[in-house]
Amino acid sequence: MMEIVTHTWDLAEALGHPHELDPELAEFALTTARTVLPDSRPRDTATPFAPRTQAPENADPYQQLAAWLGRTPLDHA
Repeated sequence: MMEIVTHTWDLAEALGHPHELDPELAEFALTTARTVLPDSRPRDTATPFAPRTQAPENADPYQQLAAWLGRTPLDHA
């Protein structure tokens, strides 16, 4: 589930957020990500995710999930 939700965000981000995404799914995936990839677990070459990035202030659940998994939102300005 975490993978599908995250890749859905990836696609929406790449397309400029064309659709509203379900925040409950992101919350569930974020909880899973924090359990599977806690801060105490180092992220090395064996980990398929980049180091955690800082989520923007007031980030929605998808932005928090993306940051936890090492993604950085594109600048759509």
